Amino acid sequence: MRTKLLIGVLVLAMALSMAVGVGAAEKKPVYGGTLHLSEDVDAPGIDPQIDTTFVVYNLARDIFNTLVRYGKNNLNLEPELLARMPQVSADGKNYKFELRKGVKFHDGTELTANDVRFTFERMLDPKTRAASTWTLEEIAGAQEMLDGKATSLKGFKVTGKYTFELTLKEPYAPFLSNLAVPAVSIFPEQATKKLGDKFPMQPVGTGPFKIKSWKRDSVLLLEKNKNYFEKGLPYLDAIELRIIPDTTTSMLEFENGQQDVHTLLDQDYERITTDPQWADSIVANVPMNTYFLVFNVNNEILKDVRVRKAITMAVNRADLIKYVLPGKALMARGFLSPGLPGYDPKFPTLPYDLKKAKELLAEAGYPNGFTIESWQVKSDVTLRRNEAIQAMLREIGVDMKIVQMDKAAWREARANGKIPMSLANWWADIGDPDNYLYVWFHSSQSKGFSSNYANPKVDELLEKARISTDQAARLKMYQEAERIIINQDQAIAPLWHLKEYYLIQPWVHGFYLHPTGVMSTYKQVWLDKH
Repeated sequence: MRTKLLIGVLVLAMALSMAVGVGAAEKKPVYGGTLHLSEDVDAPGIDPQIDTTFVVYNLARDIFNTLVRYGKNNLNLEPELLARMPQVSADGKNYKFELRKGVKFHDGTELTANDVRFTFERMLDPKTRAASTWTLEEIAGAQEMLDGKATSLKGFKVTGKYTFELTLKEPYAPFLSNLAVPAVSIFPEQATKKLGDKFPMQPVGTGPFKIKSWKRDSVLLLEKNKNYFEKGLPYLDAIELRIIPDTTTSMLEFENGQQDVHTLLDQDYERITTDPQWADSIVANVPMNTYFLVFNVNNEILKDVRVRKAITMAVNRADLIKYVLPGKALMARGFLSPGLPGYDPKFPTLPYDLKKAKELLAEAGYPNGFTIESWQVKSDVTLRRNEAIQAMLREIGVDMKIVQMDKAAWREARANGKIPMSLANWWADIGDPDNYLYVWFHSSQSKGFSSNYANPKVDELLEKARISTDQAARLKMYQEAERIIINQDQAIAPLWHLKEYYLIQPWVHGFYLHPTGVMSTYKQVWLDKH
């Protein structure tokens, strides 16, 4: 998605390794009980191929399973629906898989290789409008399906009831990590086809919980899957997720003991973290994420690297974190996030220096500054953060106009490379730097983020790194690329890495958050109060 509140600077190693709820080490898990949770908005449906929001992804981890998964509190891959990790050919292009035998979907049908084939082809079918087709695009024939030129996946071969092979168009080092993303949860062919458009409201998976009832915008009730394939799990009988739009009301319910787990929001942070009664209830995590200013290098003003560096040096990241995000963030130096392979805690970043920033603007021909627009999706939280940056840039004569837009219009503008500047963020889909650096800065991808960044040397490094099977060599290439992107070209201005905090009641055990920021499922959670 630990047992003590970490006030001040959060020790990253602890944040990434804490994995249990209060008292879990001293007590033996017990069965039974209902876990009470809330969200401020209801999920539009539970189809992780189509909807990749956190609420859907977290529910997907309890309703479905993936072929592989991350370890409990690390980025090590392990089999989930597979009997063992796949065999990979010497050239890194062919993968042989074997499924666990006897795994049942919620409707009682058995999982087979044909269900996996169906899941992959459904994802790549243009009619599905899947949001995360990138997870499977390296499979041979995937692009033909996405282009509507094929109806079956060339690189997928069923070799037995429980076995299949995948062939990639070229080696791709992070491929197995892609298969751990909730978007690649395995669906039952029979039930999915039968339910059709109703599937998101009546999802059928192999996961530890299944839907018992769902009253829209009111309450979603999940019940224990008694046929779950992992022996002894889950411990809970049920999970009740209530929809409470007013976060003040839901927080009050938690404080009164009516909810078992609750997100600690900014509005409650200071009050709760200074109240001793909650000291043992706070669970902290630094999920892999980075917040930054992204510059459109095609913009007439921002195309000059001296201007981009001046803006970067005018933003006081320490003050942003102290006054706008107190206790909620770590200062970012580079683009890669803490916890991600290749992250460098000593990354050489530009310092806060107004004098030097003004000198750079003068050299670039803007001694009196300039006006630039920063486009954002309408959001009170984002607006407050932008207003703080706006005030800082005024100190060097830069008038940053904040333009708030509807999400659809903003996304269209971004995809077409039109946004001049923006406060952006990126949360890791997988625990690999390729998901950060190639996705954002390869010339084939950057227009879609309105960066329009292109550097042949960076392209070369990123292309070599993603196909290399030597992890140490890969990480060196990613680190070299990151230094060019930021130290040389200043394509972005790194700002902060957001922390997340949850509150858990003392009777809740086994709760933990994962470095990816996606809930690891509630299958291991248990209660000693029913």
